[in-house]
Amino acid sequence: VDYLGVAYADEGIELRRNNIKLPIMVMNPSEESFEAIMNFELEPEIYSFRIFRALLLYLDGNPCKIHLKLDTGMHRLGFEERDVNELVKILNSNPNIRVASIFSHLAGADEAGHDTFSREQSNKFMLWADQIANAMGYRPLYHILNSSGILRLPDLQFDMVRLGIGLYGVDPTTEGYSQLQPVATLKTIVSQIKH
Repeated sequence: VDYLGVAYADEGIELRRNNIKLPIMVMNPSEESFEAIMNFELEPEIYSFRIFRALLLYLDGNPCKIHLKLDTGMHRLGFEERDVNELVKILNSNPNIRVASIFSHLAGADEAGHDTFSREQSNKFMLWADQIANAMGYRPLYHILNSSGILRLPDLQFDMVRLGIGLYGVDPTTEGYSQLQPVATLKTIVSQIKH
């Protein structure tokens, strides 16, 4: 593992306090977490102009590594195609910002019925990411594959993959991959049964 991803800054802080030195991306940064993110050398995901502008205001010219999320079809978080030109302008006018990675998320990688859409997402991602990288003058890491994509669509792998639920041995696909092995078991005692 060369990079770690956490949902919230407090999880990254816990890792740092336990002597984890790897780069850590925070997937859900908030304005309230910026100070902690900077103090613990965490790297925020930037998915909207609102959060980006808030971060720039907080940084006041200080350096920061960020990860740009592009919305290629998941429709959860991320910049869309119409945002790319403005995003590039902001990046180029803020040399204190270093883009560590550009990424997207596949909406249906767990099912073969969505493979055409997954490939369309990947093509959009490559086009937009290259446009951003070319305008910045350097190429950050690219990544789009989640656990399902790692198992089912290895040809869409770029520079990194994001192993999430697969890390726990859970197969999120409908095919059933035997390479994954459960790493935990939940057990309990039945206290009462009622009819």
